[in-house]
Amino acid sequence: MIVTATYEYEFSDADIERIAEKVAGKLKRDSNKNKLLNISEAAKHCGVSPQTFWRWRKRNKNLQDIELTAGGVVQFRAEDLDKFLERK
Repeated sequence: MIVTATYEYEFSDADIERIAEKVAGKLKRDSNKNKLLNISEAAKHCGVSPQTFWRWRKRNKNLQDIELTAGGVVQFRAEDLDKFLERK
């Protein structure tokens, strides 16, 4: 025998506002995944100071492997930094 149930949800305006903010934040993060970040932006993305980020870069081969250099400017993709932080 299969029993199914139907539920009806009542959301307040505050609930809807909170859900909309979370969705908007997720969309913004997803759209920024391929954005190229310089060292200062990359450090901010990782939640550390630029000095700490430089130390990470010197000591960590995985971080060196994901840097992109064009014309002497080192940049990182936000998506690659997120993957690095998950493994760290």
